[in-house]
Amino acid sequence: MTEDVKNQRVPQADAHEMFADRWSSRAFSKQKLTDDQIAALFEAARWAPSAGNRQPWLFVYATDGEKREQFNSLLSDSNAIWAPKAAMMILVFAETTNEDGGGVRTGMFDTGAAWMSLALQANRMGLNSRPMGGIDLDAAYDVAGVPRDRYTTMCAVAVGYRGTDDDLHPRMVKNNFANDRKEPGEVAFKDTYSV
Repeated sequence: MTEDVKNQRVPQADAHEMFADRWSSRAFSKQKLTDDQIAALFEAARWAPSAGNRQPWLFVYATDGEKREQFNSLLSDSNAIWAPKAAMMILVFAETTNEDGGGVRTGMFDTGAAWMSLALQANRMGLNSRPMGGIDLDAAYDVAGVPRDRYTTMCAVAVGYRGTDDDLHPRMVKNNFANDRKEPGEVAFKDTYSV
């Protein structure tokens, strides 16, 4: 199936095309990423907005070798079918407790902004990125060497070149397309929330 058939999204307002164009395929090719490409992804995330400029996001990534195998071991069974083919896997953490033991209330919110910056940069570079909640959230601390007392494991993200349906397990092909979103009127309300 061609890319234009996979993504039938149509914006309802004059938002930049990059938002509807970005979608998270499960199909990845085996093509490697360069160090410059990886640097550009994290550079984009670096400039995400954050409350008080705290920048509470933390990304730990692996591309190959024994460490990548450890990252792959964190995947749920359904994600383990496709995610290991991606050139890079990122473990995403949010700082939710500061150095003094107090809470970082916007840590997860700001980390989401950084992930979105990375996702949009990946798309502009012709790359695919797909987040996964289906990982062993607790074991991720040990694999990544991240302290449990300061950070919350958020997810993993597979990044690489988009593959084709031939790169997927046959049962995943029918669901590998850019799904739609709720109508704007379901998530944005003027003055007060109403149903």
